[in-house]
This record gives sequence, structure tokens and C-alpha cells, in this order.
Amino acid sequence: MPTRKKTRFGELPPSFNFVLNPYPGERLSRCPFCEQKTGQRKRPLLIHIDPQQLLALNYTCRYCPTCDLLIAHKHEIEHLLTELFKQTAPESIGNYYLIFGTVERKTWRENMKQPLPFSEIVAHTSDFINHYQELRMRQQGWFPKDYEPPILEPPPSKEWIRPL
Repeated sequence: MPTRKKTRFGELPPSFNFVLNPYPGERLSRCPFCEQKTGQRKRPLLIHIDPQQLLALNYTCRYCPTCDLLIAHKHEIEHLLTELFKQTAPESIGNYYLIFGTVERKTWRENMKQPLPFSEIVAHTSDFINHYQELRMRQQGWFPKDYEPPILEPPPSKEWIRPL
């Protein structure tokens, strides 16, 4: 059976694994996969907001060097997006968005000074190696032996919602 080549967005080789943390109260000082301590990495994240908005947001993520994992906090990202779009495109607030890679810092800085064409941004973008679904955590506490604790539902967004 022939193997199918994975389609990539950016022209740079993939870098980092990525997960979005939807729990505002969890800061993840330890990696959710390997339990090692996390540090911080500031990276320009490339975000697509429906219908046709592309944004590079310089954001400080939690970072696990063992897993090469960037962890972004959903409520912080949504707060920054809401504040940005209140002025420029309020109709985009609450739309579906996807964080799908990182942009080279030099390109991000150039784009801040003077907007670059889409093809130039793509040429300096790295997709994520693995883009995990949103993080899910189990309820903490005492449970009977052999009982699987329930998965906690993340709270709904308070800011990234369509204005009435």
C-alpha cells in the first residue's frame, strides 16, 4: 500500500509539538505527557481566523524540552485576539480559529514594520510536528480503586464569543 505524503503549510521543516490548554486555572508547570518541569518559549504563532484572517501573534508558551512541546493557554490567546479584533474586525470575534505553526522571528518583525505578502509568510513558516487536540484533564480527588475519574469539561470562552 503506498504511503500518503502529509501535506504541509509552511515551507520550513516542521518544528515543535503543540497542544492548547483550555483550562484557565491550570498553568502547567509540568508537561502533561512526561511530567517533567516546563519552561517558557516565546514564539510567533501563526493563527488562521475564519473566514480569511491570518495573524502572527508573538506569544509566550509553556515549553517541555523533553517532548519538544509548546503549550498555549486558550483563554490568553482568545483575550489577545479579542482585544486586537475589537478595533480592526469586530465581526471576526468568535469565529473558528486554528493555530497551525510558527513564523521565523525575523520575518515576524519585518511583517510588524511593513505587511509582507502571503507567499513570503508561508516561505518562513514551520508547521507543528504534531498538533494535538485540546488538552483534557481528569477530575482530581479520591476515587474508589479501579474507578476511572471523569474528564473535566473545559469552561466556555468568556471573551471569544460573537457580540450580540
